[in-house]
Amino acid sequence: MDGERRRRGRRRMSGAEAITETTRRQRRAASPSLSAFVPANAGAGKTRVLTNRVARLLLAGAAPAAILCITFTKAAAAEMADRLFKLLGGFALADDAMLAAALKDLDGDKTRARTPAELAEARRLFARALETPGGLKIQTIHSFCESVLKRFPLEAGVAPGFSVIDALEAARLAREAVARVAVEAADDAAFRHLLTRMNGGALRALIETAATGRRRDFPEDPAGWRALREAAQRTLGVGAEDTARDLLRDLVSFLPVDKLRRAEAALNGDGANPKKRAANLRAYFDAVTDDGKYEALFAFFCTDKGKPRDEIATQATDKIDPNVKPYLQSAQKDFVARLHRLRAAQAFEDTSALYALLQRVLAAYAAAKTARAALDFDDLIVLTRRLLTGAQSAAWVLYKLDHGLDHILLDEAQDTSPDAWDVIERPLAEFFAGTGAREAARTFFAVGDKKQSIYSFQGADAKLFDAKEQDLGKKIAAAAAYENLPLNASFRTTAPVLQFVDALFARRAVWEGVSDAQPEHLCTRDGMAGSVEIWPLVPFDAGAAAAAWDAPFDQTSATNPKRVLAEAVAVRVAGWLRGGEILESQGRPVAAGDIMILVQKRDALFHEMIRALSRRDVPVAGADRMKLVEDQGVLDLLSYARAALYEGDDLSLAETLKSPFFNVSEEDLFELAHGREGRLWGALQAREEWRPVMREISRARAVALKEGPAAFFMHALETGAPSGWRRIAARLGPPSREPIEEFLRLALDFEASNPRSLRLFLDAVAASDAEANRDSAQADGGVRVMTAHKAKGLEAPIVFILDAHAPPNTNGKDSVFIAKGVDGGRLPLLALDQGKFAPAIAAAAEDRKKDAWDEYRRLLYVAATRARDRLYVCGCQRGGRKYPETSEPQARTWHALALDALGPETEAGEELFGGKVRRIACPQTVPPKGESVGLAAPPDFSLPAFLRAPASAETRPRRLSPSALAPEEEDTSYAPGRREDAFLRGRILHRLLELLPAVAPAGRAAASLRLARRMGAGLSDERIAALIAEAQRVLDDPQFAPVFAPAGLAEAAIGGATRGLALSGQIDRLVILKDRILLVDYKTNRPPPARVEDVAPGYLAQLAAYRALLQEIYPGRPVEAALLWTYDARLMPVPTDALDNAQRLTLA
Repeated sequence: MDGERRRRGRRRMSGAEAITETTRRQRRAASPSLSAFVPANAGAGKTRVLTNRVARLLLAGAAPAAILCITFTKAAAAEMADRLFKLLGGFALADDAMLAAALKDLDGDKTRARTPAELAEARRLFARALETPGGLKIQTIHSFCESVLKRFPLEAGVAPGFSVIDALEAARLAREAVARVAVEAADDAAFRHLLTRMNGGALRALIETAATGRRRDFPEDPAGWRALREAAQRTLGVGAEDTARDLLRDLVSFLPVDKLRRAEAALNGDGANPKKRAANLRAYFDAVTDDGKYEALFAFFCTDKGKPRDEIATQATDKIDPNVKPYLQSAQKDFVARLHRLRAAQAFEDTSALYALLQRVLAAYAAAKTARAALDFDDLIVLTRRLLTGAQSAAWVLYKLDHGLDHILLDEAQDTSPDAWDVIERPLAEFFAGTGAREAARTFFAVGDKKQSIYSFQGADAKLFDAKEQDLGKKIAAAAAYENLPLNASFRTTAPVLQFVDALFARRAVWEGVSDAQPEHLCTRDGMAGSVEIWPLVPFDAGAAAAAWDAPFDQTSATNPKRVLAEAVAVRVAGWLRGGEILESQGRPVAAGDIMILVQKRDALFHEMIRALSRRDVPVAGADRMKLVEDQGVLDLLSYARAALYEGDDLSLAETLKSPFFNVSEEDLFELAHGREGRLWGALQAREEWRPVMREISRARAVALKEGPAAFFMHALETGAPSGWRRIAARLGPPSREPIEEFLRLALDFEASNPRSLRLFLDAVAASDAEANRDSAQADGGVRVMTAHKAKGLEAPIVFILDAHAPPNTNGKDSVFIAKGVDGGRLPLLALDQGKFAPAIAAAAEDRKKDAWDEYRRLLYVAATRARDRLYVCGCQRGGRKYPETSEPQARTWHALALDALGPETEAGEELFGGKVRRIACPQTVPPKGESVGLAAPPDFSLPAFLRAPASAETRPRRLSPSALAPEEEDTSYAPGRREDAFLRGRILHRLLELLPAVAPAGRAAASLRLARRMGAGLSDERIAALIAEAQRVLDDPQFAPVFAPAGLAEAAIGGATRGLALSGQIDRLVILKDRILLVDYKTNRPPPARVEDVAPGYLAQLAAYRALLQEIYPGRPVEAALLWTYDARLMPVPTDALDNAQRLTLA
């Protein structure tokens, strides 16, 4: 096979030799005094090298705060920090012998004895790392930039204490900015121009994408926009006076009509193709508009793909008119030259309009963020880059940073964007030049793998990996010790998989654009069983029957190739798990957590794979990334919410009835809806058999209106028997739970910063593109189904590449092409006529296409190297594509490359999908290394019946205010005035008795007069004086001294539940003593009763309720109650038996 064609003259290392050599290089790369650039193959142990290097820097005396580790993701940062703290923690707990051995293993120096002081210092590293202010700086580039900006906000021109908004919020602000500018620019020439060239939705998407995804390509000031426009004009070669309309008019009129008619006559007498061209000329003659003439001439001279026709006139035409063919050849050249000028002018006008509109949108977007004191993720890097490279503040900021950093370590260097490299290089330049160079070693370390550069959509450029190694390497080597230390061995993968990977990239046409040389992998797992299988493609079923009209829109037929493939993989996996398939290298049965299934994108095959596994009860982790508003379970909840809110939304109500929540059949729904008069909700109300459904939706609506979106969705999911959770799982499978849980979290997050309105929440969801990401490293023992991008950094014993048939998307929907400007810089140009590009844009389109194929092959490398033991390559035939593929090697699909790598001689006896499986394998020849992976055996228990029974109705405590038990304060027959006067009198007396005890006796008269006049505006002076006198009699009476003692509480609020009642109220006077509690309630009745037996029952019930609460609060202390009659200044104690009787009657 092709993989056997190795570099000649080089003996391949054995596994032991590969381990020895790679370990030596790892230790050299971890040297604390050496700067290094480490190109590392997949599985070469780069995280181990990073961790060991930090540990050795600390052992060499570097301050923890002086070390900066930059990783690509937060997960990678967390993993590295975890490994480092485990290593340092082990140092702290080890005895002398174990610690000395660990240190020797770390640096490889087996001869030097460690002194007690060195051992003690090693043990202290863990505490030093923990106690470092802010912790060890192991962070992503965005986190590092955020910390720099927060340290220098004024210099960076940002608000101190700014917040960082996530991608979802950034997209929302960008949409609002676009909408605002669209309203303001309705009459703007640029806006009108673009609307004539594309529809409104496409224009909105173009602007939003450019505003949030291409910010680095656009300037921030008016001068920058002018310079960008001038660069576009020069690059496209457009003259100052050129306009697309003038050039179009010239293009359709430069050819003499008489010569074209002569050509039309000659062509019309020739064969079929010349007659088609003659018809094009007749269409040109008949056209009345410039656009119509252009279309006809273009079809005459060019193919549908925009290329000049190889032949217009034939030899037969020469016999008719020998002058026509040479004339048309010359005219075609002139037409194409003028066409290029027209396309360039059109592109320039489109691009200029884009610049003008985008300048306003970016300004509005920036203003929206400024108003919120917020930055997005792109701002973090862009502003830090400007801070470190600006003329005004850079020197000061770099001076401060330089005194805090001595060592920079960069992980995943191949995925670092150009702007991020600028951020890293600026402080790095101070390390090795001028005053920045110090006696103590200052180092830079970068590790990465160009073959794994797969994040161009995030700004990564694989070409930078080699360029930075050469450029930085020269600069560092001129001032300090520096080495390039490639790591070629794989500690992860078995020999057959590595042989397959090397064979994949054995041809120059395949590895160019992936690596700077033919990849070669050294295997360290000699004797471990492994295999690679290439399954035949599932044949394309061109004659597959169309799905039934009533089939769900996302349901695939049983003969659909994607479903056939997903079923085959699921059958294989389920067979392994149930049949006890042995993973030979580990000497144990295969577990679900051992299996990873990779796809290029989350399309129908991705979701079909998850469903196929679920149908066979295979534990599956579900989707690695979820668009919540596309998940069927979430869609069912949204339909339920709309149906509950809007009685007139018949579609949402019908969707809800058919959803798992009510599980109504198609027939029953038709019977309900067909022939009805009015709304579907009215039909529900009118039919007795549908009343339970109507009542449940009404209950859910009441929850929504009262408690908000989160409570509504929880009500839908938690109520019923079986519950909504179980009904959804029964129809959609267990993987449906996680998207719904993320959706509930989204609802809770919404309520934290918005009114608890279900309607507002639905509007927010409709305007968002909410996604949820799963931590794929924590898959709970299930089969992991994910994209190859998401799998980077992960591994599994068994890996399926599911869609190896799919080519990359080389056309794409992005109309903005990055051309090479006349100054060599990046230049964004807009091209709206796909396939009809100006020369500069055509070159950019070819570059994009080549880059897409190069990254496609790098993604294949990433996918294949996730496998530790076994790799399976699968796919489906695609309609319209030739099989076997005949394209050039650099433009072949993964499956075709895999077949090239494993030639026909590897065909096994097994047949699948009508073809032969190709297979290479090696047996297990060494003892297995067992480890616990996957699902643990579940405990054997049965669920109690109550878990699946409907919950009994909860009885809420009856709410009661004790004051509501009492009657009106006085008999209004005694008071000839208005009823309101009696209430006012009571309020004034209560307020006087509440506030006056805190006033010194000498000042009470004046205070009571001010208060009574303010509360009793409109009362006569005589009535006010009578009220003050009534209150003063009470306060001056010595018998009331204990009641109005300083320890007493006035208007004491009290609340609680007792005997099934929820009580809350205010006690007029509460005195809490060590041995008892005194409870006094003021009453202003005229005349007051003389005996307790004559007191209104409501008063006694009120006191009894207060007493019951106080007994709950102060158990063990007796509670004494009394009524204070203000009219005759009399305190009436209420006996215990009277209160007990009132309590029995009231709180029973």
